[in-house]
Amino acid sequence: MTRFGGRRRFLLVLGTGLVVGTPGTSVAQVTGHPSVDSANVARAAWARAAVALRTGDAATASRESMRAAAAWPIQPVYLWGRATAAARVADTSGVLQALSDLAALGLGADLRSERTIAPLLLLPLFAAVTARHDANRAPLVGSVVAGMHPDTTFWPEGIDYDARTERFYIGSVRHRTVAELAGDGSWRELWPRDLPGVGAVLGVRVDTARRVLWVTTSGIPQMHGYVPADSAIAALLRVRMTDGVIERRWNLSPSQRGHVLGDLAIGANGDVFISDSGEPVLYRLRSTGDRLEPITSPLFRSLQGVAPTPDGRAVYIADYSHGLLRLDIASGGVTRVDDAAGSTTLGCDGIVWHDGAIIAVQNGVSPARIMRFVLDSDGTRISRADLLDRNSTVADEPTIGTMAGGRFVYVATSQWEKHDDRGVHRDGARLGPVVLLAVPVRPR
Repeated sequence: MTRFGGRRRFLLVLGTGLVVGTPGTSVAQVTGHPSVDSANVARAAWARAAVALRTGDAATASRESMRAAAAWPIQPVYLWGRATAAARVADTSGVLQALSDLAALGLGADLRSERTIAPLLLLPLFAAVTARHDANRAPLVGSVVAGMHPDTTFWPEGIDYDARTERFYIGSVRHRTVAELAGDGSWRELWPRDLPGVGAVLGVRVDTARRVLWVTTSGIPQMHGYVPADSAIAALLRVRMTDGVIERRWNLSPSQRGHVLGDLAIGANGDVFISDSGEPVLYRLRSTGDRLEPITSPLFRSLQGVAPTPDGRAVYIADYSHGLLRLDIASGGVTRVDDAAGSTTLGCDGIVWHDGAIIAVQNGVSPARIMRFVLDSDGTRISRADLLDRNSTVADEPTIGTMAGGRFVYVATSQWEKHDDRGVHRDGARLGPVVLLAVPVRPR
């Protein structure tokens, strides 16, 4: 849920009297990919809406917000922006339609807290949509606590599970290390905190065949002890599990946009796939190779979680802005996975493969939730979207998860929104312990 490179970075609200434009120009770029082009049209309209509202032109802001929502209707930010912009020009039907479309995605907003919309809730025709938003915001708890760490400064992010030892491994953004959680609740950190040359630890995966951990690390301001020179840190680490020795590292050369190696996964044949949300690029370290091979696509905008299929034929990638993507290993082609009706895969962070479905931490929507996206027989379309967990009272900032037996265990209490872009704690933001939640994933 970092504020760089794309994760929760595009969730900007056209409301409460201020519009923040998304990156880019007000002219849509044409790529030939329908989903990308639709998103670009929406971004261009959204940018024009931002300019219009800043200059006091509410009518143009409403019109351009409507265009953004129409061009990319699975983006909840645009639907909410459409609702608030329509309210400013007394377009009651426009507000109602936008709120209805948002609720149809299974999402909900606190309508009473938005000053432009709250007065409309007194009208009888808003009763049903208000009830739907309230229902979509209510906790739906399918999870239980699977582990805790009392350190409120740890700032957890990535996680994985070793079925052989029944231990979890959790990466620390703040302290730049990996903690091991044993079944009896005891913890140890694999190497000392703030190790020189190691940045924030974002992704962690257990390689049972090699008996090592694969770790992604990037130099970002949110880590403890950050200095500007640390921005050059971007590496894949191979770590010995027994004593935390870093056996090998693969460094990326500095880039203009900056690298943010956010997550990784291990393919069926031992290949390692790493997502870079800063570039954005997907990297592949072949089990028989020794270099990070870049994979690019116009569909890549803000890469997050990675999930290879057990048969080795495909890799699924969560893109915060464009949704769930599929890389065909044989051809190298990347396509967008079609959404199921009444759902969206935008805003997904950590993902894993399980029984013909993608289990996802969807923290880029409100409220955050754990979803199961069941794939069709050829893996190119989502046939059903199941809500597994919406435990907002505990999981205020979920990030990445892993399968542990028949349960999906995820980091529930990351701390991105409790700090600013420099990593400074926000006034009044409560820091709690590390909490891991487990939700059963039954056969589909």
